[in-house]
Amino acid sequence: MNLTALKVIKAKQTVTKTNTPEINSTLKGVLINTHVKNNEKSISFDDIQDSLLMHAPTYTTKTTLKNEEAKESSFNINKALKPLLAATALIVGGCFAMSAILKKSSQNLLTTRSFEQLPDLAVNMNIKEEPQFAIYRAIRDPNFRNIMGAAAIFIMSGITIGCKNFVDGAKEIWLKKQSADIERELQENLIEVETNSFSGKLDVVNNMLTENVKFFDKLLNKKSDTKSNIFSEFISFKGTKKEEDSAQKQKNIKNIKYTALILGVILGAIALGKFSISNIKKTAKFSEEFANGFAEKTIDAINKMSESAKKEDIPTITELFKSICAKPEFIKTTCKKYNLTENEISSIISAVEESKKTIFADAPTALGGIPKKIQYYCYIDENRGHLYNWILNPENKFTKYIFGAFTISSAIGYLFKQGMDALKEMTVLRENAKTELNLRKRLVDVEIENFKSKKQSAINPLLEQFEKEALQGTKSKEELKQLADNILMETKNGPPYVYT
Repeated sequence: MNLTALKVIKAKQTVTKTNTPEINSTLKGVLINTHVKNNEKSISFDDIQDSLLMHAPTYTTKTTLKNEEAKESSFNINKALKPLLAATALIVGGCFAMSAILKKSSQNLLTTRSFEQLPDLAVNMNIKEEPQFAIYRAIRDPNFRNIMGAAAIFIMSGITIGCKNFVDGAKEIWLKKQSADIERELQENLIEVETNSFSGKLDVVNNMLTENVKFFDKLLNKKSDTKSNIFSEFISFKGTKKEEDSAQKQKNIKNIKYTALILGVILGAIALGKFSISNIKKTAKFSEEFANGFAEKTIDAINKMSESAKKEDIPTITELFKSICAKPEFIKTTCKKYNLTENEISSIISAVEESKKTIFADAPTALGGIPKKIQYYCYIDENRGHLYNWILNPENKFTKYIFGAFTISSAIGYLFKQGMDALKEMTVLRENAKTELNLRKRLVDVEIENFKSKKQSAINPLLEQFEKEALQGTKSKEELKQLADNILMETKNGPPYVYT
C-alpha cells in the first residue's frame, strides 16, 4: 500500500471521530424533546369527552355507606344462632311445662274427690262413607245380600268416578280452547295498542330533537351575551316550582287528612271503650238483679212449700237448695219444719255443697255413648247408601224408586253445576281479557310519559353541560357544533330505546 492511500484512510477515520459527538448530540436532543419536554405539556381529553358525551357526575360514592353495608352483610354467628337458640329454648320449655302439668294433674288425682274429677269419654267411631259401611256390614254378617250390597257399592263408585272424570275433563278441554281463542283475540286487539305506544315514543324523540335543535341554534347564534333561562322552554325532569308547591300543598292536605283520621280513630276508640265499660257495668247490674230476683223467688217458693211440710216435696226442695247454693243455716231451718233427723239434714247439706264444687257432668248416653266402650254408628248421605238399601230390600219398590230418583237428580245437578261453572269461567276469561285490553289502552299515555321522562333524565344533564361550556367560552363554535351533533345523536339513538 502506498503512502497516499494510507493518508486517505487516516483522514476518513479522523473525520468519523470528529463527527460522532455531533451525531450523539442530535439524537439526544430528539429524545429529550420527544420524551421529556412533550411529557411536560398537558394532554387534552376534550375531543374524547365530546365524542363520549361525558358530563360532570351528579352523585358521589359514599364510602361510609358502603362500609356499613359491608358490615351488615358480613356473617355474624351470634345473630345467626340467636333465633335457633330461642326456638330450641321455647320447644324445650314447652315440653317441660307440659310434663309439669301432667305431673301436677297426676298428683292432684290422689287428693281430689271423685265428683271434682274430669268425666270419662266414650269412643265413638263414625262411619260416613258408604264403602266403609258396606265393608263393616259384610264383615259383621257375611251373607249373600251384604256381599252383593258391598259389590254394588264398589261398582257404582267406579262408575261415578269414571263419569265424573269424563265431565271434568270435557269441561277443562272446552275451557282451554275458549281460553286460547280469547288470548288470540286479545293479542290481535293489542296490535293497535302497541302500535300507538311505539308511534308515541317516536313522536317524543322527534319532538325532543326539534326542541334541542332550536336550543342549539339559539345558543350558538345568539347576538348578545346576556344569560337567559334557556331551559325554561323545556319540560324539567324535576318539575317547576309551581308544580312543586302544588304537590307540597296536596301532600300537606293528605297529612292533615291522615292526622284527622288518626285522631278520629283514637277518639272513637276512647268513646267505644267508655261505652263498653258502661255496657259491662250495666250487664253486671242486670245479672245481679236477675240473680237476686231468682234467689228471692226461689226462697219464696221454698218457704211456701215448707209451710205444708209434705215429705214428697223434699227432693224438689233439695234441687231448689242446689239452684241457689243455699247456706247450711237456711237448709237446717227449712228442714226442721219437716221433722227430719240430723243425718238426713246433713246429707242434704252435703249434696248442696257437692253441687257447688262440681262443674263437670257426664254426657248423655244417647249422644256420648257408654264410657270405656267402643261404639260404631254411621251417617250415610250419598246415593250409594240408597243403592245398598235397594240391594238388601229388593221386595220394597220404594227403595228402588228412591235410589233412581236421587241418583238421576244428583247426576243432573252435577252436570248443571259443572256447565254453569264452565260458562262462568269462560265469561270471567272474556271479561278479564276486555279489562286487560282497556288497561293496556289506558297505559299507552303513561308508557309514553314514562319513556319521555327517562329520555329527558338522560339528555338534560348533557344540555346543562353544553350550556355551561357555551357560556364560559372555553370552546369554539365548531367544537360546540360537534358536541351538539353528538347530543342529537344520543337523543336519537340513546337509552331508553324505542324498540324495547
